Amino acid sequence: MRILVNTGVAMLAAGAVLATALAAQDGSSAPLEHGRLRLHYVQKAIGFEDYTVAGAGDALEMKSDFDFNDRGGEVRLAATMRTTADWTPLLFRAKGKSYRFVNVDSEITVTGRDAVVRADGATQHVSVPQTFFTVDGYAPFAAQMLLVRYWQGHGRPRVLPTIPGMPINDVLIEDRGRETLRAGERTLRLERFSIDGVVWGRETLWLDEAGGIVAAVTRAGGLGFEAVREDLEPQLGEFVARSIRDRIGDLEAITEQVPPLRRGTYALVGATVVDATGGPPVADAALIIRDGRIADVGPRSSIVVPTGTAVVDVSGKTIVPGLWDMHTHATQIEWAPVYLASGVTTVRDMGNELAFITALRDAIAKGRALGPRMLAAGLIDGGGPNAFGVVYAATPEEAKQVVAMYHDAGFQQIKIYSVVTPPIVAALCVEAHRLGMTVTGHVPNGMTIDQAVDAGMDQIAHLAIRGEAGSSEVSQTIAHLKARGTVLDPTQSWGELLGHALGTPIAAFQPGILKVPPPLNRLFSNAGATGVDAAGARARVERGLRIVKALHDAGVPVVAGTDEGVPGHSVHREIELYAEAGFTPLEALQAATIVSARAMKLDAELGTIERGKRADLAILDANPLDQIRNIRTVRWTISDGRMYDAAALWKSVRFQP
Repeated sequence: MRILVNTGVAMLAAGAVLATALAAQDGSSAPLEHGRLRLHYVQKAIGFEDYTVAGAGDALEMKSDFDFNDRGGEVRLAATMRTTADWTPLLFRAKGKSYRFVNVDSEITVTGRDAVVRADGATQHVSVPQTFFTVDGYAPFAAQMLLVRYWQGHGRPRVLPTIPGMPINDVLIEDRGRETLRAGERTLRLERFSIDGVVWGRETLWLDEAGGIVAAVTRAGGLGFEAVREDLEPQLGEFVARSIRDRIGDLEAITEQVPPLRRGTYALVGATVVDATGGPPVADAALIIRDGRIADVGPRSSIVVPTGTAVVDVSGKTIVPGLWDMHTHATQIEWAPVYLASGVTTVRDMGNELAFITALRDAIAKGRALGPRMLAAGLIDGGGPNAFGVVYAATPEEAKQVVAMYHDAGFQQIKIYSVVTPPIVAALCVEAHRLGMTVTGHVPNGMTIDQAVDAGMDQIAHLAIRGEAGSSEVSQTIAHLKARGTVLDPTQSWGELLGHALGTPIAAFQPGILKVPPPLNRLFSNAGATGVDAAGARARVERGLRIVKALHDAGVPVVAGTDEGVPGHSVHREIELYAEAGFTPLEALQAATIVSARAMKLDAELGTIERGKRADLAILDANPLDQIRNIRTVRWTISDGRMYDAAALWKSVRFQP
């Protein structure tokens, strides 16, 4: 038997229906309802979630078995939730993993207004408000289904407190309306919800007329993650498309809420300009912006500000070129304001769902939404059970087809992933080069970095060099990369974050973690390496930095990329790590500005502060040439001449400024 709960009347009768069902069970534990969801990562089917809701005495008990395999790695999460008949939580327990590097081990026991929360290796006693719920990340989806039922049955509050979450986290739920879905000969009537705060940012969840979960579009490990009722798997693409429309609309709403402080023609006066050309800083400078470009820049004493031009006094500040993140996966709209808030005005997306990234890129490019300039590398893998994503090339003909698809979608690069075979690597590079594209990506399994660049790869993601800096083997590889003109984005901040010893506070090396929303803080707090202590973790970082410095000294271009990490803040950490490696502060800044622009052949337009270039700038409270950590002091960001307040941008996506 399945309980039918009418979402159309906001589940006001849920308690009575459940009480009747429980009485009819007479103590039986037979499921009142059950469901199976097909799980997808970047739209590739990878596993299942099976859940049941059954009576447990005078309570209800949801059990979920969440299980998937991602690129050969098994991820399992077992969860139990016990509630009263109106879905008020009594117990929540989850143990396992929700993603490859995200460990989950939490238990919440509620007695009246008191809760004992065991999570993140600590136990807290928390006083819970009258209305609250228990949920720990996006998984299991059955818990989010019950979250929405509880919200509907308790007056649909604007803010719903949840635990755990430092210790309480606020979740915002919006009913986006009823809609129909055609599935073969059937017409389903669904209700769509936006949920903000279970993970960082907004998810979409659909319930059917009985209150059962039908589909969800969210993120895991920073990339797109989808669940759909098993019988509706052919409709996955339609659910994703509807979610994308919602998210782009959300970003357009943020754009209206955080308008630019300045646009058009205006002058910035009084700051020190670090133009990243290699020349000395210009103190007490004037910089004139007109129609999105730098009309003039130089010492204030030598620049004539036209009569009638609005003047912005930025005395005491430092102006640097807008920063670049050359390795991101911008799978949610919240990245757009975060990047601008952190001074980043150009990003290279290194693998995403095609429909989402093109919609986001185009909304920003057409001025409908704020955000950084978006370049894209289209991810291609080799197929098979351990492949990543859904775009594969296993033959030369398939290589031509997928490269053409990305080229026609306006992508600048191809990104090769790990199970592409050597002959297909060469075929992809030939076709990409024929169409005027360049090739980046992982060094595929079974190939060395030397073989990958010999096959035609122009750039390499991550630090795929084994051995110690100074060894003959590493020195020969670096010389080979230099001769080939190869560009590297070593993502050292990502390695530091995932490789830190469990128990070492992330804030010790990444203070930005203290400013992120609770779901992100908890996600990263549960990541880290086992079997290594703090000294061992630091030794690994230092080994990588020695190689990065050797690459730089040899003239191999090193560009700043994060592979996401702590949104916005990891760009700053990447720059700091290059300075720790031995780059001068200016060289570290250049890795995230002009060197990146050259790598993408955009240095005539971007990357330095020079007359005629695009007005992409970051205005800092302190000079990073004095101390590299000053790169974190972004006060305003100018993107294509539009000047934004960084604090307002941070707050728009629930960060602390």
